[in-house]
Amino acid sequence: DDFALDFDDLCRIWLACSESLTHRMRDRLFARYGSASAIFENLSPDAAPLISTAAYGELVDLKHAGLDKIMLRLKALQISLALRNKPEYPPLLDCIPDPPDVLFYRGHMPLISGKSVAIVGSRRETRYGREQAYQIAAELAQNGIVIISGLARGIDTAAHKGALSVGGRTIAVLGSGLERMYPPENEPLSQEMIRLGGAIMTELPPHTEPQAFRFPIRNRIISGMADALLLVEAREKSGTMITVGHALVQGREVFALPGQVDAPGSVMPHRFIREGARLCTCAGDLMDDMGWQTIQAEHRNEQLRFTVADLTDTQKKIYDALCDEVRSMEELVAVTDLDISDLSTQLTMLEIDGFIEKLPGNLYRLTPGSKA
Repeated sequence: DDFALDFDDLCRIWLACSESLTHRMRDRLFARYGSASAIFENLSPDAAPLISTAAYGELVDLKHAGLDKIMLRLKALQISLALRNKPEYPPLLDCIPDPPDVLFYRGHMPLISGKSVAIVGSRRETRYGREQAYQIAAELAQNGIVIISGLARGIDTAAHKGALSVGGRTIAVLGSGLERMYPPENEPLSQEMIRLGGAIMTELPPHTEPQAFRFPIRNRIISGMADALLLVEAREKSGTMITVGHALVQGREVFALPGQVDAPGSVMPHRFIREGARLCTCAGDLMDDMGWQTIQAEHRNEQLRFTVADLTDTQKKIYDALCDEVRSMEELVAVTDLDISDLSTQLTMLEIDGFIEKLPGNLYRLTPGSKA
């Protein structure tokens, strides 16, 4: 084991493995019995009125299974644990008003002792929001900052991918159990996060389904683990606002990315900027305001395999066409005078060499940092 667990610790894990036991119910049990081990040893029908019928039934079943069997089951699922009084527990999270007592995770928890930024935003993102979240996350990760988000579709996914694009570390906090990945298409993304030194985590037992009411509750963990939070696109009445609310209560620095004034996703970021959130147009803005040092600019381009001088004349023509804006295949044909077959071949070569990247909608742009 990575750390020693005493009997009371095992009983805390027993409580955490009940899907129906809420924080409020757990607090009632602690007020009555005083400790997790006392709850375990004295659990009887008298405790049922303090909690729900479902939670009581789950605790009884888990108790009958035995603490050893619970731990063996978690080990078989390759799930690690972080308890509040243990070194693996995220230090910032320990200071929020309602910290989870136990975290279930896969990956590498100790990395959270460094600087970290939560990036959150709309699931119905625009291309602008997606690209900005990706780029800012990448630049922050290049500076050794851990990116935290919720693995949701949209801005969350873009932020995780941005961090991974530069070999950075990123953490996903799920609103479901680790055996119920949501959204399911992000399973490969979660594996890449773990491979590069990050983690996926949750306070929920392994087989907990991703029910809607669980996501607002988990959002306090996303903001609670971070030094700062960046909001990228959110409509009015967006669930993302719950995360921002948690960040403000927790005393975290809140940043917002400005957007087009008539875009629905700009409503809440602009409102927060008017009300005192810090304006963030790039990673440098956030790092300056946080007082964090940035790496030297020349190191940011080390991922490029070749210099612009190595390009052929045809490739330089494509490169120049993309210097100022994102372009579609049709626009590149018009600008470069290349036939579509030759253009397609050259675009593939430039993409392999790291100069350009293909975006959804058959659009192309220079890779961030590749401009001469």
